Amino acid sequence: MSRKPAGKARAGPGARRGRRPRQPLASPAPDTGSGGGGLARQLRALGLKLREVPGDGNCLFRALGDQLEGHSRNHLRHRQETVDFMIKQREDFEPFVEDDVPFEKHVTNLAKPGTFAGNDAIVAFARNNQLNVVIHQLNAPLWQIQGTDQSNVRELHIAYRYGEHYDSVRRISDDSAAPACLQMEMLCKNDLKKEEEVKTQKGDSEEKNEVEVEDAIQKVCNATGCSDIDLVSRILEVEDYNIESATFAILQVKEVEKITLLLVGAEEQCDPQSQDQKWYKKTLREENGTGSRIFGSGSLRQDKIEPKKGQTRSDGENQASRSQKVCNKQKKEQQRLEKKKRQEGRHRQKVLANKSDCAESSRAGTDSTNQVTLVKAVAALNI
Repeated sequence: MSRKPAGKARAGPGARRGRRPRQPLASPAPDTGSGGGGLARQLRALGLKLREVPGDGNCLFRALGDQLEGHSRNHLRHRQETVDFMIKQREDFEPFVEDDVPFEKHVTNLAKPGTFAGNDAIVAFARNNQLNVVIHQLNAPLWQIQGTDQSNVRELHIAYRYGEHYDSVRRISDDSAAPACLQMEMLCKNDLKKEEEVKTQKGDSEEKNEVEVEDAIQKVCNATGCSDIDLVSRILEVEDYNIESATFAILQVKEVEKITLLLVGAEEQCDPQSQDQKWYKKTLREENGTGSRIFGSGSLRQDKIEPKKGQTRSDGENQASRSQKVCNKQKKEQQRLEKKKRQEGRHRQKVLANKSDCAESSRAGTDSTNQVTLVKAVAALNI
């Protein structure tokens, strides 16, 4: 990565008039491996990750811009605003520029794109924007550059790597182009111990929940005789794992399937021509044996067959009438069941809608309270 020197000038994070110049932030052991190596693992333990920016000498302002705005495209503007602030507050920064580099030359070099910026620029940026900057390093406490004395101000989290490069720090699941929302939370050792206990209890609770879900599925299957595990699981989830409600829902599904089968049978019975043909063939077989005997060539006379046909036609009409009555009765029963099903469906939709509204409102409340991700820290150096 490129680095253009700025006359070897450095101003410590605690720049104040009347103090001796300080060295830059302590450089820990360099990272090894790609993607931040040890620092990436260290951040991962806190639920954080690196969002890398190009090492083109503008990395500090790119990282700060990503935290502040969600992108690093305005790094040149942030650089110029920082330099302007340092010029306005010259008495606070000039004592920390090394004696062999005039202040004017230092800020002139710092204003050039691609010039590496150090701790004095971080202090100026924090004060100019009235916020705090938190710096993560490998195997070192957090550095907090306080740009204001006010409490509950915004924090920008950046990582310092390789002794010369800055990256943005994000929540581990944050791949958005929105500004970062991280806030440092100081913990004592007792808090860490409690946190570990909570994690252990959470793991035990998850295992217990899995066992309870399997037990609920088995109970519903036994009560309904349903062997479709996926169907039972989905219905249990919809019914908030209430075994009685899920059992009732499964039985309703079975009743719908039964109604469907009845409807298919009713359609067959409601076809008078089909029923008449079946009954006619059956009657012919019962009274005269096979069809070949009846319609054969010479065993029976035509005049003897004709009365049978008339009688058969009359009986067939009666049977068709009875079938029509049965069909009408089944249609009424079908309409009653369908009406009941629609009522139950509307009731279920209302219940699910109420559950969904409650879940949405709860989720919205959770989102509003969790907009800021807390970064747990045991030790921090405030400057």
